[in-house]
Amino acid sequence: MFDLKISGPRSAGAEVARSLRDIPARVLPYAASTAATRTAQHIARVALPDEMRRVFTGPTRWTLNSLRITPATKDKPVARVAVKDDAPNNGTRPENYLLPQVEGGGRKEKRFERSLRYGGLLPQGWRAMPGQGAKLDASGNFTRGEMQRILTATKTAFDPAQRKTNSARSRRNAKNAPYFGVTPFVGRFVGGTYRTDKSRLTPGVYRREGRSIKPVLIFTAAQPVYRQRLDFTGVAERVTLERYPAEFDRAVREILAR
Repeated sequence: MFDLKISGPRSAGAEVARSLRDIPARVLPYAASTAATRTAQHIARVALPDEMRRVFTGPTRWTLNSLRITPATKDKPVARVAVKDDAPNNGTRPENYLLPQVEGGGRKEKRFERSLRYGGLLPQGWRAMPGQGAKLDASGNFTRGEMQRILTATKTAFDPAQRKTNSARSRRNAKNAPYFGVTPFVGRFVGGTYRTDKSRLTPGVYRREGRSIKPVLIFTAAQPVYRQRLDFTGVAERVTLERYPAEFDRAVREILAR
């Protein structure tokens, strides 16, 4: 997990210090914690989502809402902005795909890639990339339903209830399923089928369309490497310098007016 702590920075603190003479000591910790929390809220809800829209192409609502806030308290006037480390329906955690965009480097394995690997289709350390025939949404991602159909057809779904049985009907349906997997592995069970020879097709997942086939996923041993795109720390520090003094003054006025 990566996060950032928000409190009065040195330069912002210098401005705040000039106005402390006439402020009762009892007010200071409450004003400081309120200012830190409000600054963190603006960073998480406005500044960083705006930056994501600027540097990413069509970020999803889940990505824009992937930040969480830990409010400051009177005893600890430091607020925290962090990336959520949970995932809906056991999907991909936001920190897994945002971290490479913040720090650069290779991306972590996605959940559907783990399914393909556990099912024997995807070798250890390999990654899966959308192929030419992939049907993607406006954000460039597979829909959950589409990916589930792929995993079910290739017998690599995590949920055993979603895999096919070994009945004659199931084997017939599997043979006629629109998706099938191709792996570099030979001489072992892959997706419920024993592979005895190597396919001429590039490793991946394909979709049958009449007499033709189209690549939906392409397996590659080369790790996708990202350059730094989201200046998480830089944006947060800039906004803190700009907003903290004003938020502190506002908090002081509100407290004294009670």
